[in-house]
Amino acid sequence: MASTFSQNDLAYLQLKQPESPIRAHIQLRIPKSRHANPVISNLINRYGLTVNILGAILGIDGYGDGWFDLEINGKVAKVHEALLDLIEMEADIWMKSETNDGL
Repeated sequence: MASTFSQNDLAYLQLKQPESPIRAHIQLRIPKSRHANPVISNLINRYGLTVNILGAILGIDGYGDGWFDLEINGKVAKVHEALLDLIEMEADIWMKSETNDGL
C-alpha cells in the first residue's frame, strides 16, 4: 500500500544522487479541471521517464477526477521534478519508491 505523499518524500529524493535510478509506484488523482493537460505524456516527454500504467479510472466524457496507478522509472532528479510539477497542478499523490542504487 502506498503511503500519502509528503514533503518527507521530496526530502528523501533530494538525499539521493540525482543521476541514481529509481522506481516509484505512485497513485495519482488528477483533478477534473486538468483533464485537458497531457499529464502522463508530460511525464514521459518532458522528464524522460518510463511510465507503466497499472490501472486507471476515468469518468465518461471527462466528468469527475481521473485516478491512475503508475510505476515510474527514471533518474532521481527527473522523478523529483515531475512530482513537483504534479503538485503544482494540484494532483493528489500517494507514493512508494525503491531506489536501484543500493542505498
